[in-house]
Amino acid sequence: MPIYEFRCYDCGRIFEKLIFSKTEEQEVKCPFCGSEKVEKVVSNVCAMMKGVGDYKKSSCGGGFGFS
Repeated sequence: MPIYEFRCYDCGRIFEKLIFSKTEEQEVKCPFCGSEKVEKVVSNVCAMMKGVGDYKKSSCGGGFGFS
């Protein structure tokens, strides 16, 4: 059961939603303003690797969007 991030076109806020089925994904409404005009956004990912050299560094994103 993945958690997705969505952005509301009307109020601009970003929110998370636990989605159980493809049908439920199509019925997502903004919890702040109630709008149905929402889009799924790409979430940041954080990966930590163990190893030598540059692999010891974190590869976490820095906020919303692409880095």
